[in-house]
Amino acid sequence: MNNGTISTSRGGLFSKISLLLTGAMCLSAVGSYLGSGITSFGAIIALMIAFFAGAFIVPFAAKSSKEAGILALAGWTFITGLFLGPTLNFYVHALGWQTVFLSFLGTGGVMAACGAIGALSGRDFSNMGKWLMFALLGLIVVGIVNIFVSFSTGVDIVYCLVGIAIFSLFFIFDFFRLSKAEDTWFNAIVGTMEIFLDFINVLLFVLRLILDIMGKRK
Repeated sequence: MNNGTISTSRGGLFSKISLLLTGAMCLSAVGSYLGSGITSFGAIIALMIAFFAGAFIVPFAAKSSKEAGILALAGWTFITGLFLGPTLNFYVHALGWQTVFLSFLGTGGVMAACGAIGALSGRDFSNMGKWLMFALLGLIVVGIVNIFVSFSTGVDIVYCLVGIAIFSLFFIFDFFRLSKAEDTWFNAIVGTMEIFLDFINVLLFVLRLILDIMGKRK
């Protein structure tokens, strides 16, 4: 009886996350389309600030109520789409929309495979969290260095592969934690945020990697 209760609880949580993630992807896609023509540096900075602020506002709103959390998540994912619009537009022009679309599907496949490992394999990935945070910190530091120092194509390819690997492991870790979490709307909203961020980061690293491999990096 106990095992059945746990299984039902997990299924309920993942059903909520699937629903929220689908909505988040749709809103983000609409935002990306509408934001593709943004060229104002001030507008991009404002969207970046809203993006980072939203990462704190959404969990706070979710603690208040389900409705507030879902509304905040919807607004944040739409703003994220606006913020990413110019970047995705660049990749569409450099690589073609077909390549960007296939990269999106491929990232979805990575999410599904890693999610299955994290949630269904029965292995304990709880110790992975601290190592992933150190790896993420290193990735951020290298990314900041890259703002001031241009990487060679070879170094950039390695950087992209490491980034893809790190966020793929985040998929495993986040799905593992969610498989142990209580079935609440708060966990569903915050879990959707985490998976959405993992997805966006993997997608951007994949697109950057393809740009390097095709020799179109400027």
